[in-house]
Amino acid sequence: MNRLVAPILLFVLGAVAVQLVVFGNHVDYVRPGHGPLLAIAGGLLMAAGLWGVVAGLRAAPEESAGAARLARARVHTRGPLAADRETLERLRADEQAEGHDHSRVPGVGWLLVLPVFLVLLVPPPALGAFAADRAGAEVPRPAAVATETLAGPDPVAVELHDYAERAAWDDGRTLAGHTVVLTGFVTPREEGGWYLSRMVISCCAADARSYLVETAGAPAERVPARNSWQQVTGTYTAGDGTHTARITALEVRPVAAPQDPYELP
Repeated sequence: MNRLVAPILLFVLGAVAVQLVVFGNHVDYVRPGHGPLLAIAGGLLMAAGLWGVVAGLRAAPEESAGAARLARARVHTRGPLAADRETLERLRADEQAEGHDHSRVPGVGWLLVLPVFLVLLVPPPALGAFAADRAGAEVPRPAAVATETLAGPDPVAVELHDYAERAAWDDGRTLAGHTVVLTGFVTPREEGGWYLSRMVISCCAADARSYLVETAGAPAERVPARNSWQQVTGTYTAGDGTHTARITALEVRPVAAPQDPYELP
């Protein structure tokens, strides 16, 4: 493969990283605070790729000339080992074209760049219902369950993963008697109904954990569209005896997707 493909691929990868930060789409993949680090890494990749392209363009004529000289040195023009006329004519033509472009890239080599361009033009969305559904409804065991009472008058806005942990691992003792507001995306249940869901990341989307809260009550009987963002106002309801979370919805209304789709631990 031509030496230009690899540096061009590096440059495009760096450009993808930089544009994600510039347009704010990096929050679909990493913590918001990692944006500057991602931009720096992208800039370094772009610089390395540009340097590789320049070096490759400079080296191409020298390599071509060296290859031509080596080919001529190995071919006999006279005597019993002399090359045939067609070979000699081809070498003379190569000698005349020496210094011209010999750096064409095989078409298949450029296919390596295509996926990166697709990400640049159509970036994939943040993790949603597909990832949440695969993980199941059981709430991951926390290192420590929050025991402090909810702050503020009802209804209290609570992060979805905080509510799920309190409900599944503390029997809702700090939730009982309160009206809470949760925001998340819809994950339909196979048995009917739906979960209000949210993904939590520690570093990036690769370490994401899903938290699902089963919704019940009259306002939740109509199943909203998959992956649509909803705000649920409701009260704590005990689960089914497993480490799952449940809420009785008093009000369900659609909302716009938040700027930061993931919650942080």
